[in-house]
Amino acid sequence: MALFNAFSKSFIGVDIGADSVKLVELSKQKGKMLTNYGILGAEYFAGNSFRNRERGVLSIEEDNIVGAITSILQEAGIKSKQAFFSIPDYVSFFTTFDLPPMSEKEVPEAVKYEAPRRIPLPLSEVTLDWQIIKGGPNQKGATPLRVLLVTVPNDVIAKYQRIAQGAGLKIIALEAEVFAMLRALIKYQDKSNVIGLIDIGERSSTINIVSQGVLKVSHSLDVSGEDFTRALTSALGIEKKKASAIIHIYGLSDKNPDIKKLLLPIAELILKKTKDIFNELYAKDKEVPGKIILSGGGVAMPGLVEYFAQNLDIPIEIANPFIDISAPPSLEETLKKIGPSLSIAAGMALRGFN
Repeated sequence: MALFNAFSKSFIGVDIGADSVKLVELSKQKGKMLTNYGILGAEYFAGNSFRNRERGVLSIEEDNIVGAITSILQEAGIKSKQAFFSIPDYVSFFTTFDLPPMSEKEVPEAVKYEAPRRIPLPLSEVTLDWQIIKGGPNQKGATPLRVLLVTVPNDVIAKYQRIAQGAGLKIIALEAEVFAMLRALIKYQDKSNVIGLIDIGERSSTINIVSQGVLKVSHSLDVSGEDFTRALTSALGIEKKKASAIIHIYGLSDKNPDIKKLLLPIAELILKKTKDIFNELYAKDKEVPGKIILSGGGVAMPGLVEYFAQNLDIPIEIANPFIDISAPPSLEETLKKIGPSLSIAAGMALRGFN
């Protein structure tokens, strides 16, 4: 992008979640180095959520988010102003469609022609991005294409621009969360494989398929970490804070069969959707994921990884966005624990190295 400053030495990735704001700062000084990170929860701002979705519309507490980002910048001593912000997948519209063989010059016009037929909003109200995920122009001639089209409402973009300005940051780019996760978690050795990338957040989850390093499928679901908490508060008549503590201790493990029984129906919803998406992939392209990467704060729940491994019969990995990023040895264990929840912020910061 024209705004990009090629001489910047460090970049900030910003992930504005429902209940927390996360920042990761990476430096170019010695390869890719973690120089700072910070997490601040919404409970510090009268317990309000930072963002909500009501009837498909994104509602953002802009002043609280500005306050959270400013606090993290000051507390962590982050000096960089170059920032990349992630946008929730559920306000980003994803669709795929096929095009006949054509030259590289013809593709942009073909996408522009198809876009109004594929998206639910007028082109004047959205910003478009797209990429070819299958086929296309090559040395042997043109072959049929499959295109991934991504649109973001302009009013959402305006909200994030105001937040960045209020926090004294310069937005270099905005990007859907799934692309940040892909950049952070799909490493070089994985780019020849088909991978399932499942992110279980506090208010929403996404199930993604990555093939040859390219996003092929992305589904956002309303089932999330909050639903596990709600299941306990409803069944046991307890407060959210106590329910969260119980989930953190027992989760889906066999330590407490009664708790496991209450939480299993929520996990089964995510599992069923995952199986449906994998089955659709095989029916359409005869592809099967060789492994699954689990990301998001929900991954910390005891027994969750084992539950997916047993029911999908596919190797499972826990997300570690810092596996190829230098960091102080004293942070190694901490980063393993919080890594899954920092995947999006780290992926956004890594965009500065592109």
